[in-house]
Amino acid sequence: MKELTSRERLLRVFNGKIPDRIPISLYEFDGYYDSWIHNYPEYVEILEYARGKTDKMSPWYPESDRPVLFYGEIDRENIESLSWKEDKSVYTRRIIKTPRRKLSSTTRQDEGVHTSWTIEHLCKDEADAEKVLSLEYIPWKPSTDSFFKKVDEIGESGIVIGDIPDALCLTVELFGFYEFIMLYTDNPAIIFKLIEFFQERLYNYLSHILSNGVVTAYRIVGPEYATPPYLSPEDFKKLVAGYDKEIIDLLHKYGGKARLHSHGKVKRVLETISEMSIDAIDPLEPPPDGDITLKEARDILGDRVVMIGNIEERLFEVGTKEDIESAVKTAIEEGASGGPFILCPTAMPLTTPLDKMIQENIIHYIDCGIKYGKEKREG
Repeated sequence: MKELTSRERLLRVFNGKIPDRIPISLYEFDGYYDSWIHNYPEYVEILEYARGKTDKMSPWYPESDRPVLFYGEIDRENIESLSWKEDKSVYTRRIIKTPRRKLSSTTRQDEGVHTSWTIEHLCKDEADAEKVLSLEYIPWKPSTDSFFKKVDEIGESGIVIGDIPDALCLTVELFGFYEFIMLYTDNPAIIFKLIEFFQERLYNYLSHILSNGVVTAYRIVGPEYATPPYLSPEDFKKLVAGYDKEIIDLLHKYGGKARLHSHGKVKRVLETISEMSIDAIDPLEPPPDGDITLKEARDILGDRVVMIGNIEERLFEVGTKEDIESAVKTAIEEGASGGPFILCPTAMPLTTPLDKMIQENIIHYIDCGIKYGKEKREG
């Protein structure tokens, strides 16, 4: 088989055809970190080395000239954001006016760490949940022109993918995971009211962008909040299966693909996930963080689902080159046996400056992916 472009290679995999080699992903380096990654030479060196070797799955998010909250438009006078610096951290406080008084949340971002932590969640109790439910719904119908522009920019270096939360994800993040679990135990009715609230908004948003041509693979984030040991397989069915299946069916109606994203221990819910008619899944973490090998996952998912994974991010931070090579070889051997596979880390570093050893391990991961990915193709 002739050498394919990254775009051709990924499309063949997502369409159930055999590629020239196993695709290699750099996950968040493919666009999730674009707001900062190009400012740091050690990261740029990796991106330069990866050019022509890895296969981009670059996320797209629509632009908006109006404030958007929960996939609905909100009047500017009803949302306020304040930021300030303390020591080496930047704090941001958001205040939202609702028909039932105000809601507020606070996040913190530390110097040298390119992510933020929520230190005050928007909802603290059921009364706050009712405030969310009281919000006026103005459907968000963004322009999709930027999607087609990004497709042109990415060209043959990969594909552009959609990226959306599910209704459970939006619900959990209102409270934080611990408070969500407590409220789900004490008053599940309010949780399902919120899930229905978000499901309508997500479905309408997705219908809009799909009908305007944004037909691609979509990464759906959130099912991990209902996986064991935190919740039971029965809870997973109630909180995830039906709602996400509705989104997946909508994607399929337009010819799109559904890539389910779920960290953690998915073994006991993987049969249910398979029944949701997913097209791909990541990251399928190995034990001890997860509880399933790629071989076991393939036995459950069959030969149709694209498995994406499962190199643990911490291996870049603490592993040797031998550890990296062994993990990549095993992942390709197991993942690409009996079905389509994309080699991908479970996450990527986001601290600066980046340690030289981590940089070298990521480059070695790329080299190993090419070496073993040419030897083993799906089948």
